[in-house]
Amino acid sequence: MEHSVTHQDPHLIARVGAGDPDALEILYDRHARAVYSLLYRQVGDRQTAEDLLQETFVRAWEHATTFQPTRGRVLPWLLGIAHNLALNEHRHRRRRPQAPPAQERETAEAELANRPGDTPDPAEEAWRRQRQARLGAALAGLPAAQRAVIDLYATGYTQQEIATMLREPLGSVKSRMRRGLLRMREVLGAQGMGPE
Repeated sequence: MEHSVTHQDPHLIARVGAGDPDALEILYDRHARAVYSLLYRQVGDRQTAEDLLQETFVRAWEHATTFQPTRGRVLPWLLGIAHNLALNEHRHRRRRPQAPPAQERETAEAELANRPGDTPDPAEEAWRRQRQARLGAALAGLPAAQRAVIDLYATGYTQQEIATMLREPLGSVKSRMRRGLLRMREVLGAQGMGPE
């Protein structure tokens, strides 16, 4: 039953692209839970995840005409949109960190002052940031279906849970993950970041 429902998704997304709000509502009802789950695991708080969930479906509404059924299914496409929004949210947080209340800040500063030799090595920190950026770029370069599976796995889902969530056979999920990880390994290896 569920498998046949997902085969209706390309028809629904075509209706969304034609401006049919009822189709968007059906798409939302069908996939919001999976999209929210990914967002919550990535951003860590309910309000932000809910805001990004709404934004994901706004983007789907705006870009529905760009969806190509030959390149994958609708849910991984939605998860790709959500993933990119979560990445943007993390970048935004890093650029504009929230200042803690004065008392918390003073306590944290006192604790840091009393910790000998706990300062991270600047070279090590720079390498960590560069490695993280390259991993992110390698992941972003994957097809949406492979990226979605790896993303969900990285946020704590098992392969079986991913298969259930995406309404895909477990073998397909494993295959996509393997191909995606192999491709990332090739890309990172070419940049001198292969396994040590």
